[in-house]
Amino acid sequence: MNGNRKHLIQLVFATLFAPVVAAAIAAALLVMAIAPELVFQVEVNSAEYRPATLREIATSLVGFGAFGAAMGAVLGWPTMAIAGLPAHGWLVRNGRTGGLTYSLLGVAVGTVTMLIYFMATGSWRNPLGLLDAWPLLLAGPVTGLLSAGLFWLVRRPDRISAA
Repeated sequence: MNGNRKHLIQLVFATLFAPVVAAAIAAALLVMAIAPELVFQVEVNSAEYRPATLREIATSLVGFGAFGAAMGAVLGWPTMAIAGLPAHGWLVRNGRTGGLTYSLLGVAVGTVTMLIYFMATGSWRNPLGLLDAWPLLLAGPVTGLLSAGLFWLVRRPDRISAA
């Protein structure tokens, strides 16, 4: 396989893989921060709860991760196409290919994406509701950080020359 084709496959894989996996991880972390009882407790009846077993915890986290992965496809892929890939091209052309640079830019893009999502869904109508679930405000920046970091790890732009 020639070098250009290999780089293209790497770029496509990183573009499709990073947002979905990052959103799945962020969703699992987010549910543990906002509502740990959904993960670490099991309802016995309407008045009783018991601690969840390791298998039940894993099942809950996989379920929330699957929801996050779906959100990563719905929000992450368009964001990667609209903002991530052009930013990647610009960073490579300017020789700014360090992992920290990509991660910080990912935080910014994730934050903007989260703000656009909240505006589009009307979540700003009840800002106190968002403040009550303050970890929800970290969803965009954390997902952006993870996505950019995963993209960088898969693509390794520090190992390619500027075009």
